[in-house]
Amino acid sequence: MAIFFCVSCSGGQKSGGPSQVNSWAYIPRSVEVHPLSRFGRDDIIIHVVFEDGDGFECRAIGTLEVTLSQSTIENTTKTIDLTNSQENRERFDKLTRTYLFRFNEVPDDLSSVKVTVMFSHDSGSTLRANGLVEK
Repeated sequence: MAIFFCVSCSGGQKSGGPSQVNSWAYIPRSVEVHPLSRFGRDDIIIHVVFEDGDGFECRAIGTLEVTLSQSTIENTTKTIDLTNSQENRERFDKLTRTYLFRFNEVPDDLSSVKVTVMFSHDSGSTLRANGLVEK
């Protein structure tokens, strides 16, 4: 009787991040302000989630812009370049599968804020979403 053992070797986890390709099956088809978005003690924490054509959360490559607005504050915008693999890895939260943004210097009397998300893919397509975050 012969017994065969199969061993698989791995070079370890690759940390190169996503890369741009001409045809990507799981390109983001939608973006949304995730329900985990909330007011913190001294900041507003925004979670942005992308979904592919099958409805699964995915990462994205392009430019992501998040804007907070309310009548009592000026528009506050953060833009990140998700084509930069290091920036993409640092902003992506593996546990929640969302991109994380923190906005500091929140007025104490602010009870809600409108969140506008705009994602521009290198192909020229644009995805948009709006949400409301309340204390």
